[in-house]
Amino acid sequence: MVRKLPYVVHACVDLPAFPTHTHGLTEIGMPEFIMDPLTFGPIGNMHIINAAYEFLKERKNARYLKAIFNGKTIKLTATELRPKHFVDDPYTYCFREVHPQFEAVKQAYLIPDKGLEPGMRFIQIWVDGDDFALMDEYYRYGITW
Repeated sequence: MVRKLPYVVHACVDLPAFPTHTHGLTEIGMPEFIMDPLTFGPIGNMHIINAAYEFLKERKNARYLKAIFNGKTIKLTATELRPKHFVDDPYTYCFREVHPQFEAVKQAYLIPDKGLEPGMRFIQIWVDGDDFALMDEYYRYGITW
């Protein structure tokens, strides 16, 4: 069965890489998701982004999205995020809202001579402990090893 999602995930397999990110969530009133492309690679990042979308779209989890929009960083274990699918995943995933001037956002969404779509908001996802992914300098010239 193929699920139809209201967004696409753009990912990069070549280095230097641009951040893995979504397009289409703004149109349904949700924030776009963005991740370090080297976290788990294109397929792995897509699975985490899809899990984040499924989790945060649920009405019962609205408090998490509200907290993120109020400036908090939310941390969820893989089993909290998607209990039936990430049983053996040892990571804790962090979520924060990032501003449009964040270098990763500019690389992923800035359209030359147009800027960003009005009203866009962005949630960065990263693995707890990978704090380098929080800095503009990490993304400035594309991600490399």
